[in-house]
Amino acid sequence: MDNPPDIQILKADDIPHLIDCVRCCYGDSYPNSLMYDPEQLRETIESGLMHSIIARHQDGHIIGHCALTFDGADNTSPEAGKMIVDPDYRGHHIAELMAKKRIELANELNLVGFWTECVTNHPYSQHEMITFGAKETGVLLGASPSTIHMQGLENFSDTRMSLLTLYLPLRETSQHIYIPPHHAKLVRNIASKVNLERTILHPVVDGIGKTQSLTEINQSIQTAHLKVQHIGADFMPSLNQELENLSHQNLASIYLDLPINQESAAQAHIELEKMGFVWGSWIPSYSVNGDILRLQKINQTINPSEIVCARPEGESIKAYVVSEWQKASQKAKR
Repeated sequence: MDNPPDIQILKADDIPHLIDCVRCCYGDSYPNSLMYDPEQLRETIESGLMHSIIARHQDGHIIGHCALTFDGADNTSPEAGKMIVDPDYRGHHIAELMAKKRIELANELNLVGFWTECVTNHPYSQHEMITFGAKETGVLLGASPSTIHMQGLENFSDTRMSLLTLYLPLRETSQHIYIPPHHAKLVRNIASKVNLERTILHPVVDGIGKTQSLTEINQSIQTAHLKVQHIGADFMPSLNQELENLSHQNLASIYLDLPINQESAAQAHIELEKMGFVWGSWIPSYSVNGDILRLQKINQTINPSEIVCARPEGESIKAYVVSEWQKASQKAKR
């Protein structure tokens, strides 16, 4: 490139050109159908649930994109994702330029922080987040189907790809969180690295009232996502019923977001581990209520050797998650 691209906020008129960029990079394999739907994109952007940044070539066409995406009105640490760079323009620091603009935007929005899930078939996107101070908080094993194909990069045709979760704090926060004692050391270590004050407690307390949760199924990537808002006294019977409902869906993974600001979360976590759920990722300040822990129940074969991490900290969290998954797998065979 003779001149660097213009890094801009996406405008409504840019949406068709953004979709062209997505197709250039992924064909029809991008895992989020939103990025192919002009009306849904427009609605998501206008509602404030997604704030998009684009890289515009000097000839006017879009050669890159990234975004901050909110899960809803209560989501205070959004996902930083949808990072796309035209394969013809890789190697020109376009992703880095867009990521820098994204942090500026996050500060303008007065966010406490944001998180991202980086691909693990290469370390490049991890390096970009690490450069800005993000820290590894977990790994979602086999999260992306092998049908996703990134032009110009290494792709494993027969293996689902894992995602490395990183969190970037923008403001200091202090909270009480409730997790089992055997995970306390890990959380304490990560909290120290991201400079967040967390008081870790693990009382044996059951939930109160009725469980409140929402289940989202994504058949295109064979996953289900259980988002727990309140851990009730009926939490385990309610969860068992939901898992029974999902048992015929041929799911590769089931994710469960546990609100660890609630006192009953520590005991609920222990019960969930007995059912095969393992550590996925910690997302600080996820909602107005506080942190969540994303657990995962894996129904697929995982090849840990194909998980590429950019630095030892990533390898450490990878080893932790893989170990938890292997222990759960052994228990399931007994």
